[in-house]
Amino acid sequence: MNLLKRYLEKLSSIPPPGSGCHTFLLAVANLGILCGLSIEKIFADIRKSIPSGSRQVLDKEIMDAIRKAEADHGRGNSNKPFKPKPSPPMPDKKVAFRNIIRQSQVSSEEDLWELSPVRITGTPREDMVLFLSCLFAPSALIFIGDSREPGIIGKTLRTAGQWVTYFQNGGTAGPYIIPNPMSGREGLTKDGKPSFRCDNTVQTYLICVGEFDDIAREDQLRFWSGAKLPIFALIDSGGKSIHAWLDVQKLAKVGTPEEWATVIKSRLYDKNLIPMGVDPACSNPSRLSRLPGHFRKEKKAYQRLLWLSPEGRSVCP
Repeated sequence: MNLLKRYLEKLSSIPPPGSGCHTFLLAVANLGILCGLSIEKIFADIRKSIPSGSRQVLDKEIMDAIRKAEADHGRGNSNKPFKPKPSPPMPDKKVAFRNIIRQSQVSSEEDLWELSPVRITGTPREDMVLFLSCLFAPSALIFIGDSREPGIIGKTLRTAGQWVTYFQNGGTAGPYIIPNPMSGREGLTKDGKPSFRCDNTVQTYLICVGEFDDIAREDQLRFWSGAKLPIFALIDSGGKSIHAWLDVQKLAKVGTPEEWATVIKSRLYDKNLIPMGVDPACSNPSRLSRLPGHFRKEKKAYQRLLWLSPEGRSVCP
């Protein structure tokens, strides 16, 4: 059972082609052979589990990995001919994207504003307080600052309640916020550097962020309003994109980095959102997002709240 569990976990963690997929196939095949699975079963499992990526994975590449695993573990006749069944065509995510924007009931920011469960009636500056008060417990430790600023307790890392008081008293901060509460403990970045604001210091996995870099603004509005996704907030970046904050816990119960990698990164981003055009850099839990209410001097525009729902629900049910 432990081997089968590891096999299934490996299947769900296969990276996109072009990002380490090739070397990962052998590891999956090895576990499948050790579980006593047939080559037909292993092939079918791998084929359907490979996410979209920058290149196509050929059937031969999968079979080479399975044959090597067979040979390494001394099982069966590694030269036995095998013709995989033709794979069913994968759904075209771009077609799905176009269908979503075509069926959306929203065509403008005004439409979105009217649909917001929380009325957004203040000045852009007041968005900060409304946003933080609605989405976070007062005790949640939140990073707000510039992209280059480290996490410093009492400065860029404060509780949501402290940030609310700070902003109500006229305080200012950098343009970015990390959507997930931090632990307040030091961890290591992917580069091995100590940090208080990285993936390894996330305390609770509440929110994941989605944004498009090269999609027309009107289509972004239509997509996020038409997609059946649990949305906490839609934020105007003050530039060309709209940031969507998605309710992680309505998608899956995520409590560890491994569960995030398996469920959120692999299934939600790699297999669904990224093929539709969502920025792949959004898929980590300490992703920086734009803080509503901040004025972008270089754009001469505010980062604004467009839609807000503490319950996390689809814009157009």
